[in-house]
Amino acid sequence: MTDRSVAARRAALLLASSTIIAPLAALAQQVGDVATPPGATVPPTDTPSSGQVGEIIVTATRKAQSLSRVPASVVAKTSAELDAQGVRSIADIAQITPGVSFGQTAVLYGTGQTTIAIRGVDSSSGIPTTGVYIDDTPVQTRVGVSPSLSNPYPQVFDLERVEVLRGPQGTLFGSGSVGGALRFIMPKPSYDTVSMYDRAEVATTKNGAESYEGGLAVGAPIITDKIGFRASGWMRHDGGYIDRLDRTTKQVTQKDINSSNTVSARLAVGAKPTETLTITPSIFYQYQDIADGSRFEVAQSDLSRGDQRLSLNTKPESHSDRFYLPALKVELSLGGATLVSDTSYFHRTTRTQSDDATLSLSLFGNIVGTIPAEFANYAPGTASNTKQTAFTQELRLQNDNANARFNWIIGAFYQRSFVRDQYAGSDPQLLDVVNYSQRQAGDPEYASLADAYGVDLYQGRYSVFQRNTHRDRQAAVYAQADYEIVPRVKLTLGGRYTIANYKFEGFTAGPLYTTAGHTDSLGVTSRTFTPRAGVSFQADRNNLFYVSAAKGVRGPGISPPVGLTCAADAAAIGFDPLASQTLKPDSIWSYEAGAKNRLFGGKLAVDASAYHIDWNNVQTLFSLPTCSIYAALNLGKAKIDGFDLSLAAKPIPALTLGASVAYTNARYTTAIPGPGGTTIRRAGEPFAVAPWSLQLNAELVEPVGSVDGYARADYSYSSHNNTPIDTNSPLVDPALPRPPATSQLDLRAGGRFKAGKADIDLSVFVNNVTDSQPILGLYHDSPISTWYRAGSFRPRTIGLTLTARQ
Repeated sequence: MTDRSVAARRAALLLASSTIIAPLAALAQQVGDVATPPGATVPPTDTPSSGQVGEIIVTATRKAQSLSRVPASVVAKTSAELDAQGVRSIADIAQITPGVSFGQTAVLYGTGQTTIAIRGVDSSSGIPTTGVYIDDTPVQTRVGVSPSLSNPYPQVFDLERVEVLRGPQGTLFGSGSVGGALRFIMPKPSYDTVSMYDRAEVATTKNGAESYEGGLAVGAPIITDKIGFRASGWMRHDGGYIDRLDRTTKQVTQKDINSSNTVSARLAVGAKPTETLTITPSIFYQYQDIADGSRFEVAQSDLSRGDQRLSLNTKPESHSDRFYLPALKVELSLGGATLVSDTSYFHRTTRTQSDDATLSLSLFGNIVGTIPAEFANYAPGTASNTKQTAFTQELRLQNDNANARFNWIIGAFYQRSFVRDQYAGSDPQLLDVVNYSQRQAGDPEYASLADAYGVDLYQGRYSVFQRNTHRDRQAAVYAQADYEIVPRVKLTLGGRYTIANYKFEGFTAGPLYTTAGHTDSLGVTSRTFTPRAGVSFQADRNNLFYVSAAKGVRGPGISPPVGLTCAADAAAIGFDPLASQTLKPDSIWSYEAGAKNRLFGGKLAVDASAYHIDWNNVQTLFSLPTCSIYAALNLGKAKIDGFDLSLAAKPIPALTLGASVAYTNARYTTAIPGPGGTTIRRAGEPFAVAPWSLQLNAELVEPVGSVDGYARADYSYSSHNNTPIDTNSPLVDPALPRPPATSQLDLRAGGRFKAGKADIDLSVFVNNVTDSQPILGLYHDSPISTWYRAGSFRPRTIGLTLTARQ
């Protein structure tokens, strides 16, 4: 695409975004924030005045409740709050939510492969530890080493709210939520009013390209009180900021390589054929295309200037992720209770390309430091692609009156999911690399790869080829009840019984795994029960205290063979490199005590919780240091202790203050013995999560005529874990330190005003004001390699946002 056509496309997008807002603003009408089932009763809440902290309704217990009345640690953000903080992605959500970590290793930085953890419960193998929900559909997938195999996340546009549920959610949300759940709640159709939400943005990044977005959501009745709809469409372009250099001359050959484009669309239609029946079919579509990864070369970059560069890769490390989610929700009021049916089908495909030049040169050629002239254009690469499908059916019956002394919910859940992941590394020059090493060592060259590894390139092309399929069937029944045993004291009891059937089949071939073709298969069925119990005391309408205990269980998994190339690593750890490793189910018990208080007439809201977690048979994914191949094992027990504290205050009507802090002490508690009296991993070894995380925000509003001018600041901080690295462990690469402390400051100023019936917000923002550039996910291809890559924050970005909603 030419520069002129790119500029024309940007101009057209901005023009469309601006012209969308004006005519629709005049038509827009107010839409309610929360939809409740037919016949349901929402508990009363105080309507906050200008001098009080606001309240929000959530469905963290599958029922509409005020957040301050939910006896659990929940973080919830409305669409307006997300816009105020400039949230556009799951990474932004994690940044503003202490106790939630969202990260990537440098080898996969910016490729879409990510991990998310709540309260330190993190694992990159098998079933995820955090449930990801789009409305009532779980969309998380089994994860692994392929850069195409990770959780999907909807981008943040036209959301009713986001809910982060901390702690095991095994009773109501199933086995993929042992650490917690992340819920993206979409707006409901409009039955009696016209509603609208519009957002447009332009921005520029230091040493990078422009970013821009535009989106529109509209809801309206088709037949008043009978049929309504909600429709949205959105597009965003994130400009790149990493430059590609020539391998030899180190001159810039391509600027801003790591751009991305995202498109999403949604349609929900609601019908009320009777007073007691509501039928809501919907479909959600999202496509993301990442032109190149966001990792840079440490030696060639100047982070003090926010200048990130890369000379090691000649091949773009692109990533595409496409999914669609049709769903059907049926709600039937039975007079005092509501029967809800959720049916959905999730279909997703991803494709990722990597550049493996330095990996192959280091691993097979013992080449480090400088790429020899004969390999100046060497560009082996791995193409990986994943297909994920899931059919989900859930039925639940629940009473309507949330104020009743006895509240209850019972349900049944069924899911059939399929994941196929193919990982193919093409390296037709591999023999040249191997023979270069032979010459340097003064040894004779090999006539073929079979002489060196016992096998030639698979299909004459692939140094490594893997195709893994995962088939899961899960059936569960669950129930949870709250009973007010004495006035203001409620007892909560719940449980979920799950039968899960897992079938794995994997094919592995190529010199890297020293096999011409090997197939593994595994079938296992698990039966688990995950209980929950709690007691809450509603001292008065503004003060809630609670204690709870809950269990979470993940199903079994499989770690494919790593091959003879990893024989030394496998011997040091004590497993067979040619055999698949079965991962046993791991389980968590979490104990929590907390309080939610609204003080000083609603001017101060406090949400505090402390917890202790016991984790058994921890499924752990790690990179074998010498051969750089990933493996997974059950590695003993772990404990996690910590607390979460959030404060929201309005000391004066014009000023809103917020502070959240989380402390997480996550560590393994058992030493894992290895062969010959060695220790694979010591007791006390910490998890790769920040011990402390902090988020501060402040917003000041000052009326200027008919405009409410405002200025706000958002600051986030994560600490460094200073526990010394265990250099004696075969799992540890001593050249890679623990992640550094990080901090980021974002500023925004603007005005809010009325245009007809629409609420308009026009603001200018500066993200990463200090241009903070920490080295995150530091990586090199092997212990001998001196080529280091890493990721970091997007450099300082300045932009303009316009939103309209009614």
